[in-house]
Amino acid sequence: MSDFKLPSATQWGIPSSTKRALLVHGMGCSSLTWERVAESLVEEGYFVVAPNLTGHGFRKGTDFRMATVAKDLHQAYLAHTDYDVIIAHSWGSAVVATLLSSLPRSRPTSLVLVDPSLEFSPEFVKAIKEEWANRVANIKSVEEFMAQFPKWTRLDAITRVVGLQACASPDVIREILTQNDPWAFGHLLSDCPPNITITVLIADPKVEKHIPKHPQITCSIIPGVTHWVQYEAPERIVNAALQSVGEGQKA
Repeated sequence: MSDFKLPSATQWGIPSSTKRALLVHGMGCSSLTWERVAESLVEEGYFVVAPNLTGHGFRKGTDFRMATVAKDLHQAYLAHTDYDVIIAHSWGSAVVATLLSSLPRSRPTSLVLVDPSLEFSPEFVKAIKEEWANRVANIKSVEEFMAQFPKWTRLDAITRVVGLQACASPDVIREILTQNDPWAFGHLLSDCPPNITITVLIADPKVEKHIPKHPQITCSIIPGVTHWVQYEAPERIVNAALQSVGEGQKA
């Protein structure tokens, strides 16, 4: 008997729905970061699953290599289930890029990568490692987040705080950045299987240079938002997902 245990996750909608979406959070976040996106997808008839990645959502772990985190996600949620759409934010996009070649090929699948963190220079990692770890060590209040990000709702700020509180420790952030050196995952999108279409939603225009040119990849820059697109423009994510799925079904 396997010792594997199903990771924690948040679910929305009716499990018997024929339309399914998998949402993958970023570093220092949790499944709840997707609350508003998920609720909108449920209104469109989807059953939505958002796992908590290793070291997040009160999950412990010591191996944060991208391949290991991707394998954990694949074993629990992708090995035996097909999804119409997979949406990933930030670090979660790098995780999904790592397992791209192992995604099921039995049906069209749409990927929506939200401001993906696919390429970091060694200098950037060195500069931000302690700053990002400190976000977990010294968590801002809901009110502080709302003041810093005026476009956020109170719910957004609460789910951001919960995500940081549920991160196992500041060392999780340090180890994710340390164990994935070099941080270079953009090239993995070049091996896009024929049944996959990828939509990249970009908040920071500098991210676009990390996305390889490919006929199945479309990039779209969203003006006036920060890295937290799921909070500031959730409708853009939902619309991109629905449009991509609709086009895939017509193909």
